[in-house]
Amino acid sequence: MRFIVAYDIRDPRRLRQVAACLERSAVRVQKSVFVYEGDRAGLDAVCSELMTLIDIHEDRVQAWGIRDSHPTTLLDAAVGPPARAICVVVSSETSLVVGIDG
Repeated sequence: MRFIVAYDIRDPRRLRQVAACLERSAVRVQKSVFVYEGDRAGLDAVCSELMTLIDIHEDRVQAWGIRDSHPTTLLDAAVGPPARAICVVVSSETSLVVGIDG
């Protein structure tokens, strides 16, 4: 399965660390957007590492599962009930909100 991973990191040092982490496991498609190809467990491991690099009060990391045969679902951590979510992973089967601030 493929996932789109995007981030918004406030501090330049943390931004470089997050980018380097994603460059080790995903393909950059824009400045802050990557495509990760692998299973959910692998993505969870990447998100766990990212959570150690970001400031949960200032930064955001999001991931969306994509499939060629299924419509892509978007859940934005800045909208709706998970408004304080730090890392959101969404696929057609499940969604996972990691690191609730508050």
